[in-house]
Amino acid sequence: MDTNLNYDRVLNAYERARDDLLSKRSRDGHWTGELSTSALSTATAVSALAIVERNDPTNESGRFANEAREGFLSELIVNGINWLADHQNDDGGWGDTDKSHSNIATTMLVVAAFNLTGVPVKHANALERAQKYIDQAGGIDGLKKRYGKDKTFAVPILTNCALAEMVPWHKVSPLPFELACLPQHWYRFARMSVVSYAIPALVAIGQCRFLHKKPWNPLTRLIRGRCVEPSLKVLRDMQPASGGYLEAIPLTSFVVMSLASTGRVKRPVTQAGLQCIVESVREDGSWPIDTDL
Repeated sequence: MDTNLNYDRVLNAYERARDDLLSKRSRDGHWTGELSTSALSTATAVSALAIVERNDPTNESGRFANEAREGFLSELIVNGINWLADHQNDDGGWGDTDKSHSNIATTMLVVAAFNLTGVPVKHANALERAQKYIDQAGGIDGLKKRYGKDKTFAVPILTNCALAEMVPWHKVSPLPFELACLPQHWYRFARMSVVSYAIPALVAIGQCRFLHKKPWNPLTRLIRGRCVEPSLKVLRDMQPASGGYLEAIPLTSFVVMSLASTGRVKRPVTQAGLQCIVESVREDGSWPIDTDL
């Protein structure tokens, strides 16, 4: 065997691979790993934008105080809805990514997005097919069965659906957002109904459920009412500079839609989350499953 020939071939292959790899760097000198486009992220982002648009303050004439922003949000909403309509699976549902099998959670979130936006359905029978998939998967009971006792996912999804008037508020379990006011090292003793990294959802969604449907117990109403502002401060303190909790669009969208639905669009925590959503959209109108690597 001619070792010189092999060496030359290996060296040539190495140089070509190296040059190809270097050419794929960004202008900042690093590489980006683009994660999958997601129906789950797109649906929650669209819902959040629609609720922000619906609750954005107007001026004395009844027109939006910032019409340029409203037009921009409307464009993002329409583009997102059209992307969802184009990526419905053959069985009528949607999966977490554009290459995933359908599941009831994402399908319910997509239908909620359609209901919140009022954008005409792009494809005939799309919503009818989606509802048939949801019914076959067991509806609300099927969703709760999927996640069991863990409320980290089921409650945010049902909250999104309640905001879209798909389910009544009494079907959404209340969350003890007042526990977020405890010192952080006490969390493990508090028996929270969500995992620790979902504290932003606990606060925002818990407040949303509380303000849309107050508990009958007067003591609970009193305690939670007094914990709204302190727990909102915790939410803001936990928010990273990017505005996105865990750099994840679904979690950030649940926070934004929950606060916006209770008239707090202009709060800094809502605005920062909204900015993260807007800056994360892709050219085709969709959102990724998570922040690119």
